[in-house]
Amino acid sequence: MFIQDLLRYYPDPKPHHNTLATQLGILEEKGYVTRDKYANAYRYHAVLSEHDIADKAISDVVKKFYGSSYTHMVSRFVKEEKMDLAELKALIKEIENAQ
Repeated sequence: MFIQDLLRYYPDPKPHHNTLATQLGILEEKGYVTRDKYANAYRYHAVLSEHDIADKAISDVVKKFYGSSYTHMVSRFVKEEKMDLAELKALIKEIENAQ
């Protein structure tokens, strides 16, 4: 999409064109988007799928807050009652079936 296309999805007050261009530049540097030049404008394309972005975000959170341990993350969910015993059993069954 072009920046003008993206701006249509923002509620009022919309960010300034340059602000969005800066954000897209940062996303390009991080490898999330690429751009093609058309006359005096750029058209941006997503590089990663939504699934890939979610995987990266979860991985970053687990690394930063749980010492790269998914077990510690799930344990915290259980301790804080954000995951009940039935959900935990379903998760264990899913893991067993995948192996």
